[in-house]
Parts: sequence; C-alpha cells; structure tokens
Amino acid sequence: MEDEQVIPAPQENPKPGPTNKTLIVIIVVLVLVIIAGVAFFLGSSKKTPVSTENITPTPTVEGAEISVTETPTETTTLSPTKKPTATASPTPTSTPTPTPDNRADLYISSYSFNHPPVMGEAFTLTVIISNQGNVASGDFYWEWWATISAPTYACRANVASIPAHGARTVFCNYTYGGWANYTTRAIADVDNGVDESNEGNNTYSQNVIPVH
Repeated sequence: MEDEQVIPAPQENPKPGPTNKTLIVIIVVLVLVIIAGVAFFLGSSKKTPVSTENITPTPTVEGAEISVTETPTETTTLSPTKKPTATASPTPTSTPTPTPDNRADLYISSYSFNHPPVMGEAFTLTVIISNQGNVASGDFYWEWWATISAPTYACRANVASIPAHGARTVFCNYTYGGWANYTTRAIADVDNGVDESNEGNNTYSQNVIPVH
C-alpha cells in the first residue's frame, strides 16, 4: 500500500489575547484617572464654602411650579418745593340790617328858665320836646309840675304833631309863693296817647330852690 499522505488539518489561529504592553497601558490610564480624581477632590475641598447664613430657602410645593419674581427697588423722587398757596381771606359775614321801628319816640331834649326862679317873682320855663322816632307823633298833651308834691300840675297844654326827627318848643309861666327845695318835672305825652318805641324817656326832672 501506498503510504497514505496525511494532510495535516489546518490549525486554528488562537484569538489574540492581551499582551503585556496592553496591560501596562491600561494600568497607566487607571493610575492617571485615580491621580486626577484625587487632585480634583483636594482642589474642591480647599474652596471657601459658600455661607448660607443670609440665604432664605425657597419653599417648594410638591406638584407646583414656583417662580420667584424679584421686586424692583423703589426709587424715591423728590418733588421740587412748592410755594405756599395764598389762602383767600374769609368773606366777612354780613350783619342783617335791623328792621326800622316805625313808631314815634318823644323825649324832653331841653329844659331851661329865663332866669333863676325868685320867690314871689314870675319866670318862664322853656321846654323843647323832640321826636327821635321814624314817624310823626300825632297830637298829644304835655304837663309841667312846679313840685311833684303839689296836688296838681302848674301847666298843661296840647302839642301839635311832631314830625319824625323834629321838635317843638313849649312854655310855662309860674311864680313861687314860698321857699323850698322843689323837684320840678316836665312830662311829654302825659296821657300815653302816642304809640312810642320807648315809653320810658318822656319825663325830665330838675330841682329848683327859689331865691328869697
């Protein structure tokens, strides 16, 4: 027999495995990574920690989105100084004009003797009666008493109406027969026949001591 030629079976190339060079490279890289990590950690620890003393934590609400809006700083603008406004003077309150009293007002405006009375001698008394009212008085009577202790008047006469702010002069002649301190008196509108605004000023009195 012929010797059979044995053809050797092809050998499978083994999968290349890591070589020593590759392992060295991996180890070097790991060492560098470790060194870099240590250096980063040391560098971070040296930084000044941020103070949180004045930081107010923002509250968080679960399920809600919170937006923080910064409030703008208020700016105060100074207004220019205004001149004081002139204040108008208050209007004075008008005093109502009193309603005039449309009545007469008689009074004795003058009382005189032609000479000092002398006992047993005639003299003349002159009296002026005025009307200071706003209307004429109308006629009235006047009287003169030589003494108020006498039983009756010494003279009595009718006086014609005196116009407003007018006057009339009346006279009385008389003689004292004795001597004393006499209180004499003249009375306008003695019968109160005139409607006057003032009834209390119709009388005038004067003391007389006749010369003896």
